[in-house]
Amino acid sequence: MRLEGLQTEPFAFGKAAEEHLTTSLETTAARFREMPPDFTRGAFEGEKLIGMATFLRELGQKERHKGRVYGVYVTASHRRKGVAKKLMTSLLHKAAEDLSLEQILISVGTRQEGARHLYRSLGFVAYGIEPRALKVGGEYIDEEHMVLQLR
Repeated sequence: MRLEGLQTEPFAFGKAAEEHLTTSLETTAARFREMPPDFTRGAFEGEKLIGMATFLRELGQKERHKGRVYGVYVTASHRRKGVAKKLMTSLLHKAAEDLSLEQILISVGTRQEGARHLYRSLGFVAYGIEPRALKVGGEYIDEEHMVLQLR
C-alpha cells in the first residue's frame, strides 16, 4: 500500500517510490515490530487493506509532548467515502489516550485540497507554509504545517 501511494501520488509524500523500493521487507517488518508507542492504523474492506496512517511520538525530552502523523493514504477507489476521516479519527483517539501528549502535528502538500479540508475538519490549524518543501522532478511542492492541540 505504501508503494502504491508513493507511485500514484508523488506530490503528496516526502519519500520517492524509488527510495521505498530499496528498503528490504525485513527492514520494513522490523520497523513495525519496533514501533510501540508509535503505531500504524489500517482501514480494511473485508480483509483488503484500503487505507493507512502512522503516528510517531517525538522522543526527545523537550519534544516528548508532541506526536506526528505520517503516510496517510487511501486507495483511489475508496476516496470520498469517509474512509480517511474514520482512519484519522481512530488514530487521533488512540494517540490521545496518552495523557502526556499535548499536540499532534501533520504536514500536507498545498495541492492536496481534500486532505487539507479533512485535517481542518478534525481540528487541525495551519501554522505555516514551507515553500518548496519537496521537489518532484523539476517541480516544487509547498507544504502546509498543521497542529491539533489536545490539551
